[in-house]
Amino acid sequence: MTKEDRQIKNLINEGLSIISLMKIRSDSLAGSNTNKLKETIKRLFPLISHDCPMISDILRNAENKLVENRMINAFSFGDIRTSLKVLKDNYCRPPKIFISHKSEDEDFVKALVKLLRLYMGSEAEKIFCSSVPNYKIGIGKDIYPEIKSQFEKHEVFMIIIHSPRYYESPICLNEMGAAWIQDTECCSFLTADCEYDDLKGVIDKKFISIKVNAKDATNRMNEFICKVLDFFNLPQLELSAFSQWESDRNEFLKEVCRLSTTAEKREKTKDKKSMQDSLSDFDNEHLKKWANCDDGECWIIETMDGSFIQIGEEEFCVNSGRERAEWDNFFERLIELGFAVIDRPNSDGSPIYKLKKAAYDYVESLKIWQSGG
Repeated sequence: MTKEDRQIKNLINEGLSIISLMKIRSDSLAGSNTNKLKETIKRLFPLISHDCPMISDILRNAENKLVENRMINAFSFGDIRTSLKVLKDNYCRPPKIFISHKSEDEDFVKALVKLLRLYMGSEAEKIFCSSVPNYKIGIGKDIYPEIKSQFEKHEVFMIIIHSPRYYESPICLNEMGAAWIQDTECCSFLTADCEYDDLKGVIDKKFISIKVNAKDATNRMNEFICKVLDFFNLPQLELSAFSQWESDRNEFLKEVCRLSTTAEKREKTKDKKSMQDSLSDFDNEHLKKWANCDDGECWIIETMDGSFIQIGEEEFCVNSGRERAEWDNFFERLIELGFAVIDRPNSDGSPIYKLKKAAYDYVESLKIWQSGG
């Protein structure tokens, strides 16, 4: 909301507040409230002349004729009251925060909502997001019409939680596009696992954002809370309350940085699971035999006759380049998954591999562990 829009909104509310104190009859005398109303309308109609020229003209004429022979003109009074009510629908939509995010980042959003509630109050109508109870889309409602209605019925302050997961969602991209088209107030948070170069679309790395694990995060958060309080026309933080804000702010940043680390681990776990699923029958068969050996070691023995892979008491002769490539891929995949390490070199320099606990857990989870191989 621009400074001028805020001024218009305040004047509309001021005019309606004065009118609520006035009881007009056909013979009402002008008084102090009448003069206050005239002054308010004089300040208002020039500000709306560009966007609402007809209403501006009505208000100008009504203000000019409001008092005749020290009496209030009821018709002019009615024109002012009706015009202010129409303007209220255009300029005085209730403010609301709209948090656009991917469902996987719901813990980040919950931490942010918790912080905002400390300084905005807990009224559900102040915040809209899809993952926090009391602030989400109701049961039985379609998501796209509901999102559209938020922009139509409210003055929106959009908060975007940018993460590597955000761009996977068509709904998130639509929300970001709607904020850009509507030219709403907007603030972007970057999770700890998201970089500025990852930003794309209408809100990119040139847009000023809060990266929660950056050095300037605390200063950016201070700017953020001032913008939010101003948007809701709430008092700015007093110096005496600032130390409490600093404590709450730092706790929030600490929590979301920790959550983002968890998200990174979750992504890595997902990647590992995908790799595990891609292990071939060859891999699983030999991993099973390896997990059943007493020492958990695998030797590669190079001889004049070729290569030999020794797992426990079992020995595999590798006669062709194709077979050796398959074994090499086997060891590379296990190391990448964290299932095996090169424990030490053999006397001829060839590696001796050793299984890690993750490999035994994997074998058990797939239920391919069988006593005796």
